[in-house]
Amino acid sequence: MARKKKREAVSATDGVLTVKRLDSILAALQNLLIVQGHGAGMTKAQVRTAAKMAMNSVGKIWKPLEAARKAREKKEMERLRRG
Repeated sequence: MARKKKREAVSATDGVLTVKRLDSILAALQNLLIVQGHGAGMTKAQVRTAAKMAMNSVGKIWKPLEAARKAREKKEMERLRRG
């Protein structure tokens, strides 16, 4: 990230861009927390509480993870049956 020179003017939009960057970083970290929580065996409610997010926001990320887990388990079961 570039540093401002001592006497360089600061525009009014610098604060807005910083807030947008921070919001996007927060969203990425919350998504990562959901993915890691799912992998660790936490419930959706536990992850929602930890991430401080609405249940529908957690569900958007949780649903594909759960579908992938079920598909993986199904494939593993089929592989075990075949021997």
